[in-house]
Amino acid sequence: MKNGTSAFAAGPQRTLSAHGIMGMINLQRGPYLVLITGREAAGSIGTSTVYRVTETRVVKVASDKPTREYDAIDEATYLKLLDNALGTKSFYFSYDMDLTSSLQRQSKADQQPLYKVASDEFFFNKYLSESLIAAVDAYEGAGVFVLPVINGFFACHQMRVRDTTFNYVLVTRRGRKRQGTRYFSRGADEDGNVSNYAETEQIVDFAAPNASTSTSLANLQMSYVQIRGSIPIAWAQVANMYYVPELKVDFNQSKPRFDRHIEQMLDTYGQVVAVNLVNKVKYEKPMGDAFAQLSTQVKSPHYRYVHFDFHKECSKMRWDRISLLLAELGESIDSFGYFQRTLRPEAQPDQMQSGVVRTNCMDCLDRTNVVQSELARLILTRQLRNINVFSATDTIGSFPALQQMLNHVWADNADYVSCAYSGTGALKTDFTRTGQRTRLGALQDGRNSVERYIRGNFFDGERQDGIDLLLGRYRVQPNEASPFTQQLTLESRALVGTAYICLFMLAYAFFYPRNGHWFGFSNVMFTMAWIAVLALVFATVRSSHTAELVNWPRLVAYQYRPAISHTNGSLSLPLVNRWLGSGDIKASSRSSDSRGNWPTDKKLA
Repeated sequence: MKNGTSAFAAGPQRTLSAHGIMGMINLQRGPYLVLITGREAAGSIGTSTVYRVTETRVVKVASDKPTREYDAIDEATYLKLLDNALGTKSFYFSYDMDLTSSLQRQSKADQQPLYKVASDEFFFNKYLSESLIAAVDAYEGAGVFVLPVINGFFACHQMRVRDTTFNYVLVTRRGRKRQGTRYFSRGADEDGNVSNYAETEQIVDFAAPNASTSTSLANLQMSYVQIRGSIPIAWAQVANMYYVPELKVDFNQSKPRFDRHIEQMLDTYGQVVAVNLVNKVKYEKPMGDAFAQLSTQVKSPHYRYVHFDFHKECSKMRWDRISLLLAELGESIDSFGYFQRTLRPEAQPDQMQSGVVRTNCMDCLDRTNVVQSELARLILTRQLRNINVFSATDTIGSFPALQQMLNHVWADNADYVSCAYSGTGALKTDFTRTGQRTRLGALQDGRNSVERYIRGNFFDGERQDGIDLLLGRYRVQPNEASPFTQQLTLESRALVGTAYICLFMLAYAFFYPRNGHWFGFSNVMFTMAWIAVLALVFATVRSSHTAELVNWPRLVAYQYRPAISHTNGSLSLPLVNRWLGSGDIKASSRSSDSRGNWPTDKKLA
């Protein structure tokens, strides 16, 4: 530069410490870096440390001065959605091991940068990493800046059985191709990707530094993989403010989606046993019937379908009857085996897992968690007997510390997966933690069920938007119309305003009871009257205004959203508008365009 002046002479305006780069995302103002600014060691696999992301930071790249026209409110909304999606505390990574792949897939991989061998399904930040990958591809050694991150669960516990020490590792990898929230992401898409798809791997690790040094067990690793995923057909549960949402099944569109999904599973895992846990009667029956009918059309000898009505077979807390399912799966479990290797230079695996059990219920959460945990115990017992850590008569129950650890780690896994999908902890974890179904656990399940209802109807649309933004299903375009506009009809405004008045009056009756007594006749009558009005408002909303007042996704149009009737939509109630906040401030011509994107005339069985 002239006179020796450097463009960087002034130095950086600020510095940040980061443990890794999750990637980069473009919003209205341009690119932002997503940095991992907090981490904690969660355990290890072999000698590789696995870290949990505890804090992230989204940082504007280059100048803070906007280079083009943008909407500051929209930009702040995008950043809030992104922060919420990143704040789940269920992201994990390793600097020197491909955490996106099972030990068996790792054993087949070449020595390349992690991002080149990472699983396309479980590389959760792959969209965020696209620009980094494009930048480093041409430079040898630059691949270390691309850090594959998984979303799911990881736990590592050192265990001692008699004189043998090993690490027990449980890792769940959630797929990225069709993730979302409970009611806004169901079934399979056109490419065969299913909602809430996840791979869970149980590892018995003698290659960890603190493991047993016995010659026969040194550097030994054994793993067993299971998968879960939504029923692979075209179906949906449409939030409608009823406790049980409307079920839609499109059988005509299901077969190509089902076939692609099964083909993908067979290509990835070799053999598949699909275990369907939904009810064979009433509400869930159409799902089971469709799954069974399509399964009969699969010609591959490597695919098998098993339907186990969990609620019927295990009714009245007879959870020991899961053994009936395990017995039915016995032949397949025996033939699939598990993966085993000894970590030595050029050493080949001792054995491979040749198939996988694919488990599902409606949500692929609660019933699925129970069955997967029982299958994991069965395989762990078999593994430890085969290497003489267990005697022929030993069981998990013979070692209380081991049993307690398994109970808690599988319950924690259930909670993490459930929180990511439904927003609450899993149901039935009292059985997973204690081995028994308890009445206290049933009460906790009731609380979680109510919370799921509230979240599914009034909060999950925004959470779905955050996931769509994080995974790249929605990409912000420069100078686009705002996706956050919302125009409520006069009726909806009046109903919401009335609900606010009811809540105010109920709060008034609580804090300032009439005649100074909560249970005085006049105060009780006053309270009951306003409760009745609030109930009437809720019933009216539920019957005809869910299209506006359910919390729907706004970034990617939800195809089953009911049509909005805009009768009297141009009228307004100023006082109610203030209560509703800024939701209607930016109403524009986009509302009519958006309505055209929501098909409501789909013929569904």
